[in-house]
Amino acid sequence: MKEVLNRFIRNLSIITVLLAIIGFTVSFFAGSLITKYWPLLLLLFAGITLMLVTALFSASEKKFSRFSNTFMIASMLKILLLILVIGGYAYKFPEDAIRFSVTLLVFYIVYLAFEIYWLLQLQNTDKKD
Repeated sequence: MKEVLNRFIRNLSIITVLLAIIGFTVSFFAGSLITKYWPLLLLLFAGITLMLVTALFSASEKKFSRFSNTFMIASMLKILLLILVIGGYAYKFPEDAIRFSVTLLVFYIVYLAFEIYWLLQLQNTDKKD
């Protein structure tokens, strides 16, 4: 399990660096398409994904009902946090709200796909043991 977690952290770092390169490129060539706070969103998603999947890895070592409960609660809290972030940002900076929301949505989709991939890896690892 420790090996899977280490691979996850390494791949999370790689995907975060790739998204940072893409973000710098988009902000340099088409700055009007992306919010100026995209690096903070990138760090937010990387941190949330790291905490969530680490918690799910530890919950998977216990019984399945614990894993599913942890997954459901963590996913709900993540979505609520992101709604609060979007709402607070839109209230404070209405002129940049659409770019911020679209950037957040793109990062959410990429990190969600990454998270699902690793949870499937975790499931396959559990079946082999």
